[in-house]
Parts: sequence; structure tokens; C-alpha cells
Amino acid sequence: MELTKEDLKQEKTKLKETVAEIDNQLENAGSDIFKDKDNLKEFQDYIWGNKTDFDEEELNQLLYDNDLKVQVIDDKTAKFKRLKKIRNNPYFGSFVFNKEKIYVGITSVKHDLDYLVCDWRAPISSMFYDFGVGKAEYKTPDGKESGEITQKRQYTIEDAELKHVFDTNLNIDDDMLQDVLASNSSDKMKNIVNTIQQEQNQVIRNNTDSNIIVQGIAGSGKTSVALHRIAFLLYKLEYLTSGNVLVFSPNNVFTEYISNVLPDLGEDNTMQTTFHQFARSFISEYDGVEPYSTFVERYYKGIKQDNDIIKFKLSVNMKELVEKFVAFFSKAAEFTGDFEYKQKFVSKKDLNDLLHDRYEDRPLFDRFDLIAEKINNSYFQGKDKDFLPIRNRIFKLSNIKRDYKVVYKALFKSVLFQRAYGKDFDLKDLVDRLSTDTMPYEDATPFIYLKCLLEGYPYQVAMRQVVIDEAQDYTYLQYFIINKIFKNANFTILGDVNQTVNPFYKYDSLKVLNTIFKNASYVELTKTYRSSPEIIEYANSILGLNHVSAIRRTMHLPVLKHDIKDLQHIGKDIKYLKDKYRSVAIITKSIDEANLIYNSFKDKYKKISVIDANTKKYFTELVVTPAYSAKGLEFDACIIVNNFEKDKYLFYVAVTRAQHELIIYE
Repeated sequence: MELTKEDLKQEKTKLKETVAEIDNQLENAGSDIFKDKDNLKEFQDYIWGNKTDFDEEELNQLLYDNDLKVQVIDDKTAKFKRLKKIRNNPYFGSFVFNKEKIYVGITSVKHDLDYLVCDWRAPISSMFYDFGVGKAEYKTPDGKESGEITQKRQYTIEDAELKHVFDTNLNIDDDMLQDVLASNSSDKMKNIVNTIQQEQNQVIRNNTDSNIIVQGIAGSGKTSVALHRIAFLLYKLEYLTSGNVLVFSPNNVFTEYISNVLPDLGEDNTMQTTFHQFARSFISEYDGVEPYSTFVERYYKGIKQDNDIIKFKLSVNMKELVEKFVAFFSKAAEFTGDFEYKQKFVSKKDLNDLLHDRYEDRPLFDRFDLIAEKINNSYFQGKDKDFLPIRNRIFKLSNIKRDYKVVYKALFKSVLFQRAYGKDFDLKDLVDRLSTDTMPYEDATPFIYLKCLLEGYPYQVAMRQVVIDEAQDYTYLQYFIINKIFKNANFTILGDVNQTVNPFYKYDSLKVLNTIFKNASYVELTKTYRSSPEIIEYANSILGLNHVSAIRRTMHLPVLKHDIKDLQHIGKDIKYLKDKYRSVAIITKSIDEANLIYNSFKDKYKKISVIDANTKKYFTELVVTPAYSAKGLEFDACIIVNNFEKDKYLFYVAVTRAQHELIIYE
């Protein structure tokens, strides 16, 4: 609803006053930071010039004071940057609650004790997302504050000028949201702070449950929700910093795609990794670990391999097998001779008693360290120079070697594996695949689990929050290991079982993860904000879904279908879409098909990119990619070369990348 002239005048005055206050604070903050840096330099020069005059306690106190001064400057600088970022767009919404008008923006702006703008993460701001005009409430430290919202407004502000303002209500079809959805895609994911929907807000602001598992359909904003949740937790939890948060992304392309969201919200980017990078950090026995996309690619390219054994390696049965094998291996370990070193003696019997009695509750290779440490402490005053020689000697006295490649291969040669697998297999081929420089993806997780059971988990205690995106891509064992390693962390896990591209592993429901992540809440997001109703209707038909609803207003553009025999006309479709949209993607089943199309058009279009396992950056104007590399990305329009046959989930992923228009060669 449009405003009266008087209301509009008042809103322009409010904006002018707010910008003036921000300018004033920026000027003062800049001056303060400059003075503080000068004072800090003088202080540091004083310490350095007189350090010989201070005793240890005085010097430590001065260094502590120096750290405090540095922290104050860092805090002031961070605030300066936040204010500068919002100066030209200080708020995006407002509401009147119990006769008090609250303006909501990315960060707060105060004048003395009054809030000119409230941070979107503040408790009172939650009402902007959760309630329309009428009764409303929010949580305070003292309990719930109830009342009534009598007005709710949204603003479009550019370069510190009010471009558009209107009264609104809690409505998923409101003008602001539809304007955002109607816009063309961009190179990087944008924040959604001005259009967060109620179901999304419940996940973002949940600080009651330690762990959250989100099943969200394609285009429901799962990744945006995850990133805004991180920003909320950084605001809410005093002990949490960006360095305490780890995000698992599906690939490097996606990591780059989301890299602007947290900085746009005034927060530093967090630690980020892929499971491939995570696995490499724990597997030093190989030069590298196969990336997930390359692993999936093997199947879709039709490379000859034993698919049944790959499926077994990814299953829960493999977890149980590794546990049984390690138990058997540990029980069979023994010392075969007496220990002698620098005229000190420990009998074989005493060594075996330590191995199987005193330290039997510890991982096997950890026991060797403990035995070496005990001998060193008992006879050599725990000297560092003696520990390694002692440990090496006791390993030589045992019937095992600390060679994980040998141990892992022994697992497949064992009767335990033959019984658990229950099928014929080519042992030589299996062992040969483990003898290369790069560990196959399907072996990385059981290999890490084997190491953890034999030497203990490499705990990462600094991480307090872990976010896992594209949750359906991770196996049960991967979750089990990650949960163990990050034992101090809470988890936010987001995925869609309908977007499974792994042909060997699929969840019926992400609820099964409740058996690993205790006290976890399970949430479903069933509204899609990405694709048009016509595209969603087509996507639903692929998997027989009926619970997916499209929020984007229809543009009445039907899904166009061409015969695959007419693929030579794809050039006309590319031109047609490029004339209308900012980003166009051609999606194939395999990387070979993508490369074929890329090579056909690379001379005609200079800004054309192909996305493969190694891609980090690409031109968004025209992209050629296999479907499994496009997960998480979105484009204004897509052309799909459909030879997906029975791979309906992969086809579903391809179709749901399109926002406005879709052409399929089938």
C-alpha cells in the first residue's frame, strides 16, 4: 500500500537524519582510530625502548595492556567498516510495536541510548519476519514481550535516497520478495536479510536446539538460511568468532559463489572446506584423495569398475566391518621378544600385559605410545631424546607394522571381508586400485575410520559450530566421523534427499541422522523461491512430488521441449536466452558431453565457461556443466541435454537450477 504525502515526507526526514548520524559517527570513529593507532605506536616504542628495565611480571602486564589496546582498535575498525557498509542503505524495514516504531537493518545505529536502527538479529527484530499487522510477541531475557503490530513497512534505499516505500503485511507474495525473485541472477549469492520468510527465520534464530537437521527442497534457500544462521549465532553468542565456525561446501565453485554473503552481513567469512579437502588433511599416506565430483563422474561416464563393491564401501555395513577388523587386528597384536635398551630390560610377558590388560581400552597404536612413554618415564626420566628410539624398538618387537596402507589392504584380504561382502570380487583389481598415488573417494572414509580406531580421533576442539551443506552427499559413516572429530561443536545440517547425485548411496530421510546428532531438531522447508511455477511443476513430475510449492509469480513461460535429434539447433536457443537473461547454463549428464558442447561454442562466445572438478571461478554469462557440478547454483535460464535415462534424481537437480526459463532436449 502506497504512503500518504505526509508519511512519505516523514520517512525521507527519518532517512536523512539516520544518514547524518552515521556520517557523524564515521567521522568520529575515524578520528578515534587514528589517535588510538598513534598512542599504540608510542606505547609499543616505550616497551621496546625500555624492555631491559622491566622484570618479567611488569613486561607481561605491559604486553597484556598492548593486546587490549590492539583489540580496542580492531573493535572500533570493525564497527567503522559496518557503518560504512550500511551508510547508503541503513535499513530495509520497519514496524510499529506497542506504538514504538522500530527500524530494521543489517547492523544497529545508536544515538546516545536510542536505537535509530535495530540489527536484524536483535530479539525485537524477529517480529519483522514472524508477524504481520496484529498481535505479536518476541523473546527477551526476562521472558516474552507481547503486544500488537499496527504498521509494517519495507524500503528500497539506494545511495542514501528513498526510492520506494510501502506498507506490507506478512505475505510470501509481498512486493519486496517478488521484486527480488524477479531479478536476474548474479555472479555471487546475495544476502536475503530483507526477505527472510517465517519458516526460514525459525531455523536461523533457533538457539534452543544444539543440532538442527534441515530437509529443504530445491530453491528453498537452504544455503542462505545456513549463512544467515551463522551471522545470527556470531551476533548472539559472545564466545563465538568466525574462526570457530566451519562450513562444509560441496565444491570450490560453490565456496566462491557464497563468499560474499557473510561480509555483506558485516561478518568475516568462516573457515571453509570440502569433504575432499578434509579427508586429505587426515590421509598423508597418499599424495591425494579423489574429489567427490570425479568419483560421481566415473559412474556417469560409464568407466569400468565394480559398482557393487563401491556401494558396499559406502554402506553402514562397511562401518561395522572396519570395527570388527580392527578389533580382530588389535587382539592378534603381540610382542614376540623382550625389550632391551641402554642396559634396561622389559620382558615380553610384561609388554603383552601392558598391551592387552593395562591399556586395552585405548586404540591399538596409542597403546604403543603409552608403553614407550611408561618405559621412558620409568628408566630414563622421560627424556625426549629417548622416546622415539624406545617406541621404534617396541614396534619392531611386535608382529604388526604401523603402515595403514598395508593394514587397509589386509582388511580386504581377510575372511571377515569375504563373509561381510558375500559376493565374488577381483581381489587383485581391488588392491591395485589402492596402490595408486590417489586414494579412491569410496575408500577415503573407511580408511580414515580405520586410522581413528587404531590411533584415536584427531579432535578439533576449536570449532564450536559446523555447517554441512548438501547433506545428502555425505554417508552415515562420514557423519559419524565428523561428529566425533568436532566433539565440541554444534551442527547445522542442510540437504535434500531428492537432489541425490551419488548413484551408490541415498537416504530415505535425513531423520536417520538423529541417531548420530543427539538432541537434534528436524525441520522441513517446502517452499521454493528459485524457479517459476511452470518449472517446478515439471520438476515435480520427474519424481512424483506434490508437496513442493513455487512462490515466484508466474511469467507464463512453459517448459520448452525439443527432440534430442534436433540438438544442432541448440545455438539458436543459446542466442534466444542470452538476449533475454544475464546467466544461461547448458546442463549435461557427464563432463565429456559438457566439454563437447563447450568446444563447439568457445570460439563464438568469449565469456563461456565449463565447470569441472577443478573449477573455482567461471563466467556466469554462459556456463556448460554436468548436473552433478551444478548443485547449489542457479541460473536465469537453462538448456538441458537430456540423456539421463533412469537417473531421475540427477535430472531433477538439472531442472531445478533454472529460475525463469527452461529448454529441454529429450
